[in-house]
Amino acid sequence: MPDVVTLGDINVDVIARIPQYPALGNDSLAETVDIRAGGSAANTAVVLSKFGLDVSIIARVGQDLLSNYALSDLQQANVSLSCIQSDAENMTGLVFAAVTPDGERTLFSCRGAKSRTVLRSDDERPIQEARVLHVSGYSVVEGPQRDSALRAIEVAHRSGVAVSADLGVEVMTIAKEDIVRVLPMVSMLFLNRAVAEWLTGKDRTDDSVEALLSLGPELVGLKLRDQGCVIGSVDGIRLVPAFEVRAVDDTGAGDSFDAGLILGRLEGLSAKESALLANALGALATTVTGAGSSLPGPRAALSFMEKRRERNEGHDWSHELGRVCDFLVKWKRDAGR
Repeated sequence: MPDVVTLGDINVDVIARIPQYPALGNDSLAETVDIRAGGSAANTAVVLSKFGLDVSIIARVGQDLLSNYALSDLQQANVSLSCIQSDAENMTGLVFAAVTPDGERTLFSCRGAKSRTVLRSDDERPIQEARVLHVSGYSVVEGPQRDSALRAIEVAHRSGVAVSADLGVEVMTIAKEDIVRVLPMVSMLFLNRAVAEWLTGKDRTDDSVEALLSLGPELVGLKLRDQGCVIGSVDGIRLVPAFEVRAVDDTGAGDSFDAGLILGRLEGLSAKESALLANALGALATTVTGAGSSLPGPRAALSFMEKRRERNEGHDWSHELGRVCDFLVKWKRDAGR
């Protein structure tokens, strides 16, 4: 029985480091090029699996060489591939990322087989047996993947399974009513400021989080990049500070943030403690190139958080910081590592 089922994208990321983004019609020489496995659902699944959770993924790849590469990190992380679909007509999803020295990335995506993901009857049982269904990224943007994602949310809700959903800027291309309709079925909602404003019409962060909570979710995590996040729940709405790091590539940072909030809530951490863990995993993700297996796991998170506790960084959050460190130490002890 899986702890978490993720539904969304698997793809191959081609990451080119460029000194600066060229003007239209010009070119830029790449300093390095890396090819990595990625995709929002895959990244979150890998991070959760690194923390010892039993994770399954519902996604679609092509019947090509790229699919072997795209699935390799999931296999290495022991994510179940029993719900992976194979597409004979469309290529495995491919993303080209141009990364500038400040760690910012510009993406060019080919959806390929990903957008053809369907929810088969055999896929419903893992959802019904899971503790959390996580729907990520582009999966609600276009069909049939969109219809499958919305139906998966309904299946989970009917079965009493918690639903987490990450709504990226891409959802702003679809009917707002479709998103608002399923929000009462969503337990944890992750999004950025632009999407929050689009959904609520509120331009103040606290107002938009409060409005989102009134639509049904029990927890709202509003991502503010290097400013941290705003976390909203029955315990109130709080700005949770970011951790300062030397960023090299922010690919997978948002997916790692999602994993931190899901993990924290599953393991009994408070909303504020879960948000600190999410911020830490998101920050750590920016210190490595690419996503997938490159994304830091519990050992890196424990070292990172213990150093922050030793330096008394964010003294207003010392209690929560200590609780997160204790959780990570317990994970290490229980894992026998």
